[in-house]
Amino acid sequence: MRAISYPYIYVLFTMLMLSCLNIHAHDIDSLKKELGLSSNEQNKADITLLLSYEYRCDSLDQKLAYINDALSIAEKSHYNNGIIKASFALGKYYDRCRNDFDKGIEWYKKSYNAAPNDSTEDKHIALQGIANCYEHKALYDTALIYYKKILLLNIDKEKKMQALGNSGVIYQNIGNYTKALDNYQQAYNLLYEDIVSSGETTTNDTLTLMGLKYQIANIYKEFPDYDRALESYNEIQKLNKDIDFIWFNVVARIGIGDVYLSTNKYDSAIVYYKNVEKLLREGGYKMATQDLSQALNRMATAYFEKKMVDSALYYAKTSLQIAQDNDIITELPKTYLTLGKIYSSKNQYAKAINHLQKCVAMTKRSGATDILSDALIILSTAYKQSGQPVKALAAYQEHVTIRDSIFSRKKLQEMTRIDMQGDFDRKLLEDSLHIAKERTNAELALQRQRLLTYGGLGGVLLLLVLSFLIYRNYNQEKRSNKLITEANIAIKEEKEVSESLLLNILPEEVADELKIKGNVDAQLFDNVTVMFTDFVDFTKVGERLSPKELVQELHTCFKAFDEIIDKYNIEKIKTIGDAYLAVAGLPIPNTNHAVDIIKAATEINSFIKERKKTLGDRGFEVRIGIHSGSVVAGIVGVKKFAYDIWGDTVNIAARMEQTSEPGRINISENTHELVKGKFEFVYRGEIEAKNKGKMKMYFLEA
Repeated sequence: MRAISYPYIYVLFTMLMLSCLNIHAHDIDSLKKELGLSSNEQNKADITLLLSYEYRCDSLDQKLAYINDALSIAEKSHYNNGIIKASFALGKYYDRCRNDFDKGIEWYKKSYNAAPNDSTEDKHIALQGIANCYEHKALYDTALIYYKKILLLNIDKEKKMQALGNSGVIYQNIGNYTKALDNYQQAYNLLYEDIVSSGETTTNDTLTLMGLKYQIANIYKEFPDYDRALESYNEIQKLNKDIDFIWFNVVARIGIGDVYLSTNKYDSAIVYYKNVEKLLREGGYKMATQDLSQALNRMATAYFEKKMVDSALYYAKTSLQIAQDNDIITELPKTYLTLGKIYSSKNQYAKAINHLQKCVAMTKRSGATDILSDALIILSTAYKQSGQPVKALAAYQEHVTIRDSIFSRKKLQEMTRIDMQGDFDRKLLEDSLHIAKERTNAELALQRQRLLTYGGLGGVLLLLVLSFLIYRNYNQEKRSNKLITEANIAIKEEKEVSESLLLNILPEEVADELKIKGNVDAQLFDNVTVMFTDFVDFTKVGERLSPKELVQELHTCFKAFDEIIDKYNIEKIKTIGDAYLAVAGLPIPNTNHAVDIIKAATEINSFIKERKKTLGDRGFEVRIGIHSGSVVAGIVGVKKFAYDIWGDTVNIAARMEQTSEPGRINISENTHELVKGKFEFVYRGEIEAKNKGKMKMYFLEA
């Protein structure tokens, strides 16, 4: 069963919801005995439902059986209250125990429809369940409709606060921070009115105040407005001083650590994260494993930024272990991302790729675009460094697409933040003018001189307030412009990297055509020279090497081949296992194509011979075949496209390689005609080539 992370404010505002059901702990045996003795059908329905609540979600069959029995008894006896309660219990069973939210909605709605119009409590808890299910289905607009229905009920202030707080959570999750703050503020005002009218503050009041303040702090952190976020987290700690509720100590300190981490104050961030770790480990709070995993992963990030990679790796691994052991799906992708960064920095690209691929897969399902964007750019680099340019480009292009959407969102957030700040400043100015007006009216009874004096002071104060607000708005606009400028620079840099990756798998002219037209037309090239290379006894040599050593050796050899052919403007087409295919004379025609490719083949052969001397029986020998003629070239595929060549020239070049010998370069008659007199050759005679009959062949001598 997958774990579901509930926002704390949801947990806080729904702790009291279950009390509406009047459920109390009972002994199962005594309930069964009472059920056996009861002759009243309504009483039987109530007892059977109570029995269902004694079984937790780890006893699904027993729990479901008792709920169904209770519903059946209630329906047969026309006991409407029993039908309402049993239907709600089925909704809760499918919602909480099975994560089958559609079924949960179905039964919650039955409970709601069965409740009389004046049964406010029953309608409230049913609507709360429906809204919660829609929220988990990510149908946020629908969830908000049901929270609004709750607010239309004749419910007390406490339940209104629940609906407002949960609506605020949804608005916050979808990025509508203005409405989120508005809902939190309404909830706060309701509570404040209660505290003022009663003249006392209960523990529940303090908990709710802290819950609201926590959500507000998170909004400011998201904007970001770090000063206000820090102020709000510190207020939580002050409110929590008397009741010492462990959860709020934890989340407030994680929040403060996050602010310091975001502002590059890594040592301060580590202090707060370690404090959280100490609180949770010493207290043995098993229910807070998500917070522990989160704090350890953030600590790993702080150490990584301080270039303390070993410490970062230790805390990231510990965070991952906790997340895996407790199925904390919200923390797993974040920890995979951190480990991907760490292993990439240590040049351990296979491990980095493994963790980053897991991160990408999870974040694509969850829609966490910020994490996905970061993972893809690091994954692109890891692919590139491990010799996988096609995958590198694909990852990078996906990153750019997501990055553009994130940039648009952040611009909107920044504009929203400025608007919100403007609203706040306007309210401050209104308050200042109102205070100034009141003071002026109060002073009318005093002597004129005093009035003038205070009026002058009021004018100066008002001028100072106006100056301050104008200056702050100017600074905010500057920060917004800076954000946009930085993003434009980042996009430009990313475009350059993207083009660099594109050129790793396509010739420049082909890449330009692809960018302009979106596709590439196949072309016929009449005069090109194709080269095939293949390692001799690859399987036998491979048996002397570990898989990692084998891949590394292939990478070393092909990297050298790439550098050699690049000197002669030869296009690498692809590698097929241990074979290497390249062509000279395209996409830009070149009359010297045969000479260029023979020079490159000579250097490749020399490189492999020298490496064989160094490695002995752990090194490869190479066969090389060359043929000249015409080919068709173009792009195949759409998703993982590749530039390729086709035609009989390619097949004959492959036959030249197959009929060559270790350490030799075998060329066809066509190629010999183009380069004779420029190199020394030994005529081999006519040799049988598979599916081609007898063909004249030559070994390059010098």
